[in-house]
Amino acid sequence: MAANSDTIIAPQLLRPSELSASVSSVSVNGSQATLSISGTSMTQDQFTYNSSTQPKVYYVLVAAGGLTGTYFTVVSNTTSTITINLDGLNPSNQDITSIEIRPTWTLRSLFPPSDANTSFTPSSSSSPGNRRTQLLIPNNTTSGVNRSASATYFFNNTTGVQDWVSTASTSTKAGDTAILPGSYIIHRNTGGTPVSLSLTLTGGVYSLPLANYLATSSTTPTDTYLALARPTDYTLSELGLDNSSFTQSTSTSPGGRRDTLLVVNMNGVGANRAAAATYFRFNNNWYSTAASTVITNTAVIPAGSAVIIRKVISDGNDRVWTNNLNVSL
Repeated sequence: MAANSDTIIAPQLLRPSELSASVSSVSVNGSQATLSISGTSMTQDQFTYNSSTQPKVYYVLVAAGGLTGTYFTVVSNTTSTITINLDGLNPSNQDITSIEIRPTWTLRSLFPPSDANTSFTPSSSSSPGNRRTQLLIPNNTTSGVNRSASATYFFNNTTGVQDWVSTASTSTKAGDTAILPGSYIIHRNTGGTPVSLSLTLTGGVYSLPLANYLATSSTTPTDTYLALARPTDYTLSELGLDNSSFTQSTSTSPGGRRDTLLVVNMNGVGANRAAAATYFRFNNNWYSTAASTVITNTAVIPAGSAVIIRKVISDGNDRVWTNNLNVSL
């Protein structure tokens, strides 16, 4: 991670699965659902977040059913059920028939205090002038394009805190902030006299499909900020963006372009870097805005890249992009 630069951190490896189970029924209640688990048992509140007693943040990944590849954050669990947040979905029994439960990466698990001055530089105080490494989380909750980060964090090394904190609440520990599947953060290595840093992760390969939900708006083009959270490079044609998730352009000219895919590579020099490349689809082929008459189906998206899906004005309903692993394990 270069000095005076932003680096995309898109975890390409998963934290280990802690439960695989069949689901016998799905009961929806407002914005949550309760999954009844069969064939195994759990400990009460085994997967329920508690900052003091159980600091992991868990998610359910649908391994089989109509929503395969979709994940839901865990609210709580009993010995035989798991309650999840639905995030606007309304699943039936057929949509979730098998699951995995895994802990998310968090700010503290990605950048533990023991890695100070290796993967990040701690801040000597909360004052803006003394802040060093900062972690920015993209904003996927509002409409529009080129949105500012939803939150920025730094490691407050003062006595009594010694944890990641938000710039909006500089004494409140926030190390348990989750980095959800398919998400990325921006590691900003600036402030003071920065030096090059490095990050090493261990974990498992994400082999299941990943369902990414792409926001649209009826009033404005809208960005969704995602990660190519895979351990291998992808060509454009391997991404899985098709007509159901990505609106084709009506021509190769700027006036005919509809949805676009912006790629921000994992590494680079400088902060607030522009996208390295922008692509669109026309007549079932991919093109670059830099060479709009040349088919670029085999252009490579490096593993760990950030991708921004810019959707044109639409009906306001999400589109689903399902990305599959492009190698055999």
